Amino acid sequence: MPPIEVLIAEDHALLVDALQMLLGTQADMRCVGAARDGAQALRMARELQPDVLLLDLGLPTLDGLAVVEALQRAGSPVKVLVVTARLDPQSIRTALSLGAAGYLPKDEDSDELLLAIRRVAEGRRYISADIAQLFVTESPAASAVGKLTASETTVLQLVGEGLTSKEISLRLDISEATARKHRENIRRKLGIRNSAEMAAYAIRSQGRPAG
Repeated sequence: MPPIEVLIAEDHALLVDALQMLLGTQADMRCVGAARDGAQALRMARELQPDVLLLDLGLPTLDGLAVVEALQRAGSPVKVLVVTARLDPQSIRTALSLGAAGYLPKDEDSDELLLAIRRVAEGRRYISADIAQLFVTESPAASAVGKLTASETTVLQLVGEGLTSKEISLRLDISEATARKHRENIRRKLGIRNSAEMAAYAIRSQGRPAG
């Protein structure tokens, strides 16, 4: 298998160096470049088409959220893994709703970062347990979880693992339409607005990262 190509978008030189060194120790990863501001990150993502973009939100010239939105709007296949010190629920919710595939705090350990890169490269969502806890703090879901059926609870757990409706249908031997219906029921019962919030709640309830 070819290595996972990773582009770093970070304006702190020491952190860039540390990330490049970390990626260099992994046989299945290759750093293809480093951008120091948002505009450069967007340009390099378009030109290099990396598998994963490690993106800080607090970039100069163009905010990281604007980078995510621009890539999503352009239909870019680049998968964005946000690695940032911006940990407020609104930023997390916005980044995921705009199309980010994962969200990690900057002080996360290197093992989890590497796992997140691999999961995101596979096309799965990755949100650390701590981020999921922050993300759903204000959600009414906790008080409503008892309303879920056994099937809906199982589907919720699989959403936390990053599975799509099609993958859930294959895992549970049900139709894709039934899997989608379960997801709709979960959103309605828990007061969850979208799949990103559902994944965050599932991850928090399981007490571990998705992966």
